[in-house]
Amino acid sequence: MSTMVKPAGHVLQSRSPPSSWRRLLALVRRGLRDNRRAPLTWGGPLGAMTALMAAIWPSIEDSMAKLVEGYPSGLKDVFGIQTLDTIEKYIDVEMLSLVVPLALAFFAVRCATRATVTAEDRGYLDTLLSAPVSRRALIASSFAVTGIVLAAILAVIWTLTWIAGVTVGGGISAAKLAAGLVNVWPLAMMFAGLATLATGFSRRPATVTAVATGTLVAMYVIDVVGKLAAPVEPLRSVSAFRYYGSAIQNGLDAGHMIGLTLAAIALTTAGALLFERRDLG
Repeated sequence: MSTMVKPAGHVLQSRSPPSSWRRLLALVRRGLRDNRRAPLTWGGPLGAMTALMAAIWPSIEDSMAKLVEGYPSGLKDVFGIQTLDTIEKYIDVEMLSLVVPLALAFFAVRCATRATVTAEDRGYLDTLLSAPVSRRALIASSFAVTGIVLAAILAVIWTLTWIAGVTVGGGISAAKLAAGLVNVWPLAMMFAGLATLATGFSRRPATVTAVATGTLVAMYVIDVVGKLAAPVEPLRSVSAFRYYGSAIQNGLDAGHMIGLTLAAIALTTAGALLFERRDLG
């Protein structure tokens, strides 16, 4: 009878599957790689537009102050201004009241659903889920990636605008500019959460995007009309823009920012539960 002898020091080890946290971190790293160009492709153009507003301020400062004096009171209420006498207020009215929030909310919607409903529509979600990855982890990582990339985009916008404001615009408050841009983050993340909720009902990216962006535009319109028409004013409470305000002019409202962030988390959590239960296409 022959005897099999194992080599000295040979130990058989079985590899345990990675922990949930390791899988989540791996998904976040992958998502950040997939969106590595977004800070430049989104932050660059928006930053350039905002920087242009800062650069032209010295040439229009006097005329804008006189122009705003003749504005109807209702229009002043819509933008939350009584005078337009600083570069920060001008940037707030021209960029942070509409353009930047809407653009970044749209980006957040697309980014938050890229690894779920977009992957499902393109046919590679099943392959991704065949690895030891849960649908909840996929949703959580998408939410985290969206938040991180949004912060990077806002940082690019701040940098370009601050440089233009200091070098050409005659000086700008770094703190006020930062407050105005930071205030965009929870608003955009709330619509990322809404888009995630929509993935629990639909497997079509176009439908998910339409629901989230349609709600975004509707909420903006409700907020604007509510400022102008007293009968519509109570409806402003259902608009996210009611809690967005103007951080440049009034400072950051911690309560409103926390409320929007919690709403984003709640919507994302509900979307994760629904997405986990529905059949994949």
